[in-house]
Amino acid sequence: MSVFNSLLPIFSSTLLPVLLVALAGYVLASFLPLDERTLGRFLFFLATPSLVFRSLYHMTLDLTALGHIAVITVGVLVVGVALGWLASRGQDRRQRAGLILASAIGNNGNMGIPICLFAFGEAGLVLATVYYAISSFLSNTVGVVIASAGSTTLLKAAIHSLRAPVLYAAGLGLLLNRAQIAVPDGLDRAVELLAGAAVPGMLVLLGVQLRATRFGLDQRVIWRSVLIRLVASPLVAWGLCFLLGIGGLERQVLIVQAAMPTAVMTTVLATEFNAAPRLVAAAVLATTLLSMITISLVLGLMTG
Repeated sequence: MSVFNSLLPIFSSTLLPVLLVALAGYVLASFLPLDERTLGRFLFFLATPSLVFRSLYHMTLDLTALGHIAVITVGVLVVGVALGWLASRGQDRRQRAGLILASAIGNNGNMGIPICLFAFGEAGLVLATVYYAISSFLSNTVGVVIASAGSTTLLKAAIHSLRAPVLYAAGLGLLLNRAQIAVPDGLDRAVELLAGAAVPGMLVLLGVQLRATRFGLDQRVIWRSVLIRLVASPLVAWGLCFLLGIGGLERQVLIVQAAMPTAVMTTVLATEFNAAPRLVAAAVLATTLLSMITISLVLGLMTG
């Protein structure tokens, strides 16, 4: 019963705000012609890099915990990519790239962080933020390669990844953090303003994408990504934690973060590189709605 009792507070404190902002984008797109590609580029080149820089620059880093989180984050993504590649066989290149994105990249920011705060308190929040910073870096580098591979060669896709400004934002943020170099107040506040626009901007873009999304027989393949994201990924994280001897709060946060639905950021990548963005948006919607149940079950197992 404790698992089911946790469903309502998780929904009201975390999922409901996410759904309401996405709904606002959906409603706005119903009345106004919105250029989703322009919005996606603003997020890709300005808002998201600012968010990653801010997270790494202001973060207190524990190198041991950072190593554990990095291994689990990379491991979950690699397995997700492999399973997504297998599950998308028979699709065209663009759809295959979109399905791999939807399978491999979780929503560790605007869902994972508040859920871990709700479930594990401030200590869980710190670990969840580190996980998000690493996964955001991966989604904007490896994710760019995957998304652009839907329309170009692997070599050109790898070159495309060098365009991702988050690569440089993450490196600079980490460097300044470790060197304890202060950023001028004016610049820091400008980054703060842009970073604050990232999460709501991604959710508005999701709503705009969903406004044009139609569920048809050709989209049944998203359920393969749903199973990978919501079932296989947390199991992979659990297995890796067991093999590495990671326990306690750290293990709980890692497994819960791995259980997050498909990231809204995948719609940004899919839009930027035309990797079946409607299909990816449908996967985001399906995994987000179903995660209300699956995350509650995972949390019940972790905290029960």
